Amino acid sequence: MEKIKSITIFNIRHHAMLSTLVVVIILLITPILFGTSQLDLTESAILLEMFVSLIGIVLITPVFQPEHDDAIRELVSSKYVSTNLVYFIRMTYAAILIIVFTGLFAVYLRMRQCDITFLLYLGTVANAVFLGALGMMTAALTNNTVIAYMIPLVYYALNYGAGDKLGNYYLFSMCISDFTPKLWLGATGILLIFSALIIKKVERRLV
Repeated sequence: MEKIKSITIFNIRHHAMLSTLVVVIILLITPILFGTSQLDLTESAILLEMFVSLIGIVLITPVFQPEHDDAIRELVSSKYVSTNLVYFIRMTYAAILIIVFTGLFAVYLRMRQCDITFLLYLGTVANAVFLGALGMMTAALTNNTVIAYMIPLVYYALNYGAGDKLGNYYLFSMCISDFTPKLWLGATGILLIFSALIIKKVERRLV
């Protein structure tokens, strides 16, 4: 447990601080860009799906980023601690941060007398996990952080043009009172995350 604690503290200090700061900025400017007073369910859904869910890209996508540097990758690989454990720890605190930040923003909306439900909260978390998982999977396949950020952003933009034609993978379904896609998005996001971790494990064995 001490080893896990030290790894977690080190990674939060050296790898998670910037991402967390970006998330805080996103959540702080959202009320400026979009009013947050006395919103109905549809307006709250728009705010959560189109703005807050972006934090998943910021928090989950860079899970593999430090090891994209050859020197760091070789150093980590030479340690007694499993790289899988390091990735799992990063993924765990990224998921916790998504849950916490989304929850705090939901509480803020409630304080602003907005209509907010637990389903809206869960749907936003599902969106965030899916978008972040797309970036994480891309990073696992390409070892390129720039591309890893681009893919979920491109998919996010695609939802504006394609709309509900994306079916169960439509990111903004809560705006039309359809919560079924959130089950697909959340489940697919979790599957992508574990698949990305498996890809990295196989990749290290082949090197």
